[in-house]
Amino acid sequence: MFRAPLWLAAAVPALAAAWALLAWGAARRRGVARALGRPESLARSAEEAAGRRRLAGLLRLATLALLFVALAGPQWGVELVRTVGDARQVVVAVDVSLSMQAQDVAPSRLERAKDSLSTLLDQLRGDRVGVVAFAGDAQVVCPITYDVDAAKELLGALTVGAVPTPGTAIGTALRTAAAMIGRYPGTKTVVLLTDGEDHGTDPLGAAREAAASGVRVFTVGIGTPEGEPIPMAGGGYKKDARGRTVVSRLGESDLQQIARITGGAYYRSSPGEDEISAIAAKIKAGNPARGLQGTARRWRDRYAWPLALAFLLSLAEMALPLLPRGAGKASLVLLLLAGASARADAAFFGASLRDGNKKYAGGRYEDALQSYGEASAARPSDPRPVFNAGDALYRLDRDSEAAGAFAAVAGREAQPRPLRAAAFYNAGNARYRAGDYAAAADAYRRSLILSPRDLDARRNLVLALRSQVHPPPKKKPDQKKQDQKKKNGGSRDQDKASGGGGRTPPPKTRPQDSLSREDAERVLRAVAEREKAARQAAGNPFQSNGTRAPSRAPGGEDW
Repeated sequence: MFRAPLWLAAAVPALAAAWALLAWGAARRRGVARALGRPESLARSAEEAAGRRRLAGLLRLATLALLFVALAGPQWGVELVRTVGDARQVVVAVDVSLSMQAQDVAPSRLERAKDSLSTLLDQLRGDRVGVVAFAGDAQVVCPITYDVDAAKELLGALTVGAVPTPGTAIGTALRTAAAMIGRYPGTKTVVLLTDGEDHGTDPLGAAREAAASGVRVFTVGIGTPEGEPIPMAGGGYKKDARGRTVVSRLGESDLQQIARITGGAYYRSSPGEDEISAIAAKIKAGNPARGLQGTARRWRDRYAWPLALAFLLSLAEMALPLLPRGAGKASLVLLLLAGASARADAAFFGASLRDGNKKYAGGRYEDALQSYGEASAARPSDPRPVFNAGDALYRLDRDSEAAGAFAAVAGREAQPRPLRAAAFYNAGNARYRAGDYAAAADAYRRSLILSPRDLDARRNLVLALRSQVHPPPKKKPDQKKQDQKKKNGGSRDQDKASGGGGRTPPPKTRPQDSLSREDAERVLRAVAEREKAARQAAGNPFQSNGTRAPSRAPGGEDW
């Protein structure tokens, strides 16, 4: 491919004109020679000079041709590049407590909140967004990301009970959301959608903490001041401890104060969602921060190759008069070889990497490891040989070594996010197969932070968490068939395209176990509930009778 192929068309008349000029100069010299004496006698004395002139003319033509090729911008191979842009940081916090089932707004408070937030996220494309769900506790549903579609998908899947701890903890939600974006520069905003009921988590204190870290909070009240009973799934309405029907009302006072303390604004939810447009406009009016936006694939520019060769040929043409007699061609070859040696290391690296890939494809993993080691030694800063070596080590059942290789790639923060996400994923697979389920879960979490839409990493995280509670039998899971790692390699065409035989992560693969999305969500909730109960009981885990204290909502209110 050429970025500007018209330069190739322009090269044809330019080369023809240059050749004609050289021919005209040669004819002029022959005319002068005839005027000075017999051409045969002069030709014998000037044979060496004539040969050098012809060689110099050829070098000039070749140099001119290569310059036009460089101007045309040759491109081959694909590379991942980081993109930088202006963005603001926004976290939406949505109430998923039991009271959000009330139907004083149609179709229900929660469905209205999700519709409003989905509309808001559409208007925030280009900014970093995150999602927090809260009831009696708060959980990060979607980390900060530019992928608005992923955030909308995760938001749409929320239901009442998605956070297993009952109650409503607005203060906890504000602290969790503010912590997500506190480290970012520029405008930082939290959009809070709730019915305003709080069960003793000091939301005003959390608002002051958020304001101190530069976070604005826009609050949207869902519901009506008159309130509505909370319908239950099995029929009837929610009852309190005394058997009275609970009426959930919109609590606007705290929401108004939260907005005032943080410099935001309070709105009541409306059917036309006018408040969402107003919030989006105020967010967009804030100062964006310039930073890493993501990665993109592009063709590699290769104009340096013809340009370097043109430079070498130009040097050789200028050095011709300085060469001793009879050494013109030999010296020219030596000059070109000296210039080509500058690319020798790069060529050795690419050859070693391609050789390792071929051996890997043929199942010769030990031999592939040796080739990857040679490539890594030739260019230590390139992560591809280390990644490929981890792949080969995994195939050889050397799980600890494989995990170490993938961790080395994942720890390089300057590398593209997809490569680091794949490295964390593969490290998790190696740790899982080695029986280190805690380390595997941590690796899958890190992969999800870098690639939030990776369903395979999410399912494998569930399996790792479940294995910590109920360890599987002492045998290695059949990952080689059902849960192939995210390989950094594919077809030979991909090897060539990446430049030097490197390989890029392919599409996501099947998980190591058959687990539906609903089962995965259920296990995640169960594990989160156990972890929360363990944290709550850490200070005084046992009651006076020796039994473990049960988890309950703050103040005994679980709606």
